[in-house]
Amino acid sequence: MSLMLNGSWENSYGSTMTLEVDEDGFIFGEYGSHTGSTGTYLVIGYCRPSYPTNDAGQPLVLSIYWRSIGGEEPDDGSHWVSTYCGQLDSDGQITVMNSLVTTTKYQAFVPGDYIDKLIFTKYSSSNEIKTKNIEPMAQKKAKFANSINGVWVNQEKSIQLTVFLQDKEYGVVNGWLAYEGELISMLGFTDTLDNNNILQSVSLSGYMLNTYQPISLIGRISQDANTLILSRWLANSTKAESAYFQANSENWELTKKS
Repeated sequence: MSLMLNGSWENSYGSTMTLEVDEDGFIFGEYGSHTGSTGTYLVIGYCRPSYPTNDAGQPLVLSIYWRSIGGEEPDDGSHWVSTYCGQLDSDGQITVMNSLVTTTKYQAFVPGDYIDKLIFTKYSSSNEIKTKNIEPMAQKKAKFANSINGVWVNQEKSIQLTVFLQDKEYGVVNGWLAYEGELISMLGFTDTLDNNNILQSVSLSGYMLNTYQPISLIGRISQDANTLILSRWLANSTKAESAYFQANSENWELTKKS
């Protein structure tokens, strides 16, 4: 039911993304950017597995790791991650809020959070993705030593996030989020480039079966690796004229269990 999302999309900056969506709403893709760094980047996300209508768009979230897989040398922007949160409207446009976490100085950017609204229009139904070996990676059980590994909790909000690094080359992170009475499968990225002077970024995506909402987490690990500062994003399904309601964000602070 997610065939409308399959294909290649372009935004007003000339950046493109090619998405492949399965029947359960899992999204895998590649992103081509010409703003800031230039390269090809991996995309992982989730959507509600239903077509958009005039009364309800198709909500989605995407996680992106800005470390190019195209063979380019990493630059200072290769430590960053993004979350896209929004929906595919019945008019065929994807509208999302881009939450970009920067952890280094690069070009005009300084470390912080940058928020931008992006609109994508489909220009091809082709969804040929060159890098296919991420999809089966979601089923792997291998773990690599990393600061992200472990159980992160917020007792006040009754939140528990269990995650581990599954692939060092691509920065793929797998895990589970206990939230709102549900255990949610989460998949995404963390920065795996060696640099002891910056905070480690992370972006994860999942799908809440109880509320039919895509959910994403984006943020950074503290310098002592004991605190995970996150923004939680939920994608709501809305009418086109109510799009201001489509992306909800909340700040979380999780502590690593010893």
